[in-house]
Amino acid sequence: MKPFLSLDDQLARIKGRGMTVDDADEARRWLAAVGYYRLSGYWYPFRVRDPATLVRSDRFLTDSSFTEVIGLYEFDRHLKTLILSGMERVEVAMRSQIGYTLGAYDPQAYRNSALFRSTFNHDGWNHTADGRVARARGRDNFVDHHDVKYGGQLPIWVLTDVLDFADISKLFEGMRATDQRRISDWFGITRDPGISNNQKKKWNSRPPLANWLEHLTVVRNICAHHGRLWNRQLTPVGTRVITHLPGFEGIPPDQAEHVYMTICIIAFLLDTTSPGNTWLQKVGTLVHRSFSRFEHRTVEEMGFPNNWAALAQWSGKTS
Repeated sequence: MKPFLSLDDQLARIKGRGMTVDDADEARRWLAAVGYYRLSGYWYPFRVRDPATLVRSDRFLTDSSFTEVIGLYEFDRHLKTLILSGMERVEVAMRSQIGYTLGAYDPQAYRNSALFRSTFNHDGWNHTADGRVARARGRDNFVDHHDVKYGGQLPIWVLTDVLDFADISKLFEGMRATDQRRISDWFGITRDPGISNNQKKKWNSRPPLANWLEHLTVVRNICAHHGRLWNRQLTPVGTRVITHLPGFEGIPPDQAEHVYMTICIIAFLLDTTSPGNTWLQKVGTLVHRSFSRFEHRTVEEMGFPNNWAALAQWSGKTS
């Protein structure tokens, strides 16, 4: 086990490895309030990398400062707040669309395995859903109301409000392709007529929205548990068939797995759920102002292209 270190010992270790600490008292406050281990994820990129092995040593880069580490931590914290704010509206829209689409078949369509793919773990998902309902009893009046009046049977448009976002993502993954495409069309996720026949088959069998929801579920969990997000390697998102959609300029040609892709997805979906929103402008301003102050960090570490501010979706949205 690693030995326990007092705040003074932690500070001495950081300084001994080459990091500049301008205000020792302030550094102790950050170490006490946030923790050495959590902050170490933010100063890890400041550690010197061996050019031969690419392994990072314990030594910090020249001119590394505790102030910049805290600036990066604070940037990440504000970024996660914006991500959760944007995802809230996306998540509510997904719950509504799934409830509307499945409810058109039957109020309890989620109990009918014939309405889902053969590969979907229908029984397992329903077991999880029943657990979410049990968790909500006694806490949510609308669940208790359905217990009293309808014997505890919730229609899908009510059930979606007690499910976790991961449950929503898995339910969408299990839905038939025709229903997935119907919801995708509502969000404006249209297919490029110029893609190959093979890509058309893949699109028709599994629209990109399923992959997007899987990606967003991981990001949401990171944000909700206060994890490091800014340079995290995330669930890959296929990009080859979505480059024609507005707002995806600057993404890699095959797949993307950084927070830049997360931002592009949320911004695109918000254009449907909240037309005229200023969410992307707030993200752009945060990125521009924060990274303009950093000596050692770049936006490319988040998957941003180096000309990001000049791209169509960002032009005029940073200050």
